[in-house]
Amino acid sequence: MDQHVAVIVAGRAVLLGDHTYVVKDARRMPGVVTLHHESETQSKPTYFRGHHWGVVGLLVGSLSPAFCLPLEARLHQGFAHVREDETDEAQRQTLVVRQIRMALQFAVRHDTPSILVLDAFFAIAPVLQCAASTWALRLKQPYLPILTRAKKNYVAYTPAKPQDQRSAGRPRKYGDPIKLKEVFETHKAQLSNASGEVYGHVETVSYLVLHLLGKPIKAPLRFVFAITSRGLIVLMCSDLARSPLMAIALYGARVRIETMFAMLTSVLGAFAYHFWSKRLPRHARKPKKNTALKTPQKEHLETVQKTWQACERFVMLGCLTLGLLQLVALKLQHQVWEAFSLCLRTRNRALPSERTVKEVLAQELGRNDRKAASYATMP
Repeated sequence: MDQHVAVIVAGRAVLLGDHTYVVKDARRMPGVVTLHHESETQSKPTYFRGHHWGVVGLLVGSLSPAFCLPLEARLHQGFAHVREDETDEAQRQTLVVRQIRMALQFAVRHDTPSILVLDAFFAIAPVLQCAASTWALRLKQPYLPILTRAKKNYVAYTPAKPQDQRSAGRPRKYGDPIKLKEVFETHKAQLSNASGEVYGHVETVSYLVLHLLGKPIKAPLRFVFAITSRGLIVLMCSDLARSPLMAIALYGARVRIETMFAMLTSVLGAFAYHFWSKRLPRHARKPKKNTALKTPQKEHLETVQKTWQACERFVMLGCLTLGLLQLVALKLQHQVWEAFSLCLRTRNRALPSERTVKEVLAQELGRNDRKAASYATMP
């Protein structure tokens, strides 16, 4: 935060949150369970064994181009968190709320009002309730508004119309239901056109803003219905004053956290850890027999927890390394390109990538080592 490279929008830092799955087949590694991949990509397996990681990052640089600087990475499934009697829906709510608390802790610890951008997996009531809790309120306003993509099969409600004559019973809070996927047809004449940024490219966007009530959270939300070159998109935000074009641009910047996962995996090998403990009971490799984690004995709990911490610290060292590479790219981009001697087929942007900075640093460190060796051999 002292480097002044964070993207600030309306006085708020931009946080990106998401989870990632890491394939692990160890039978005595804590936290390894059978995971169900909800991605629509056909190349990914539906069920596999591995770790569930929750990561929160800070958007640095600018909206285009930008980096997602990793702030914290935590294992979100393990014997210390998930109980055997929890249902799948309860476990899902526990995981997403833990992600929100990670972002809240960063915002409160650094006294930095922020906005958290998430994908549609987090568009559930516990996420919005956690962000709007008393702990998250500072100066009578939400300290961490949530911006996420709403699923098109969601149903929202208009505010109830005031009644002329009060009848028996409690007054109505919700009006008529509105299916989000039908708004593009029913409110087609109300769409406005403007130039906005979508995934780093400026184009003409048709959009509509509606304030509707979400029944699970019992509070108004700002819905942004947009038609872009990528298709139809529905965004929901707990900040009722958020600009619709800025909301579209911020959600387009969410893809940077996916790039961050790719860099941690392929460039730095941050998820290539292998820590295990013989004090942990062996798990079965069959998916149906590995849905619940086995709890170690009480006398071995501390040893297994150290193994758990070793996994998290290994990944956090990779996050620190990636953050340093990003800061070098932001602060010294011209020096990096001048020292870069390898061949790039295409240069997509002026800002060097983390892989480019890594190659330049390796080249410079090797050159300095050779100079030091030549000086040592001089009479």
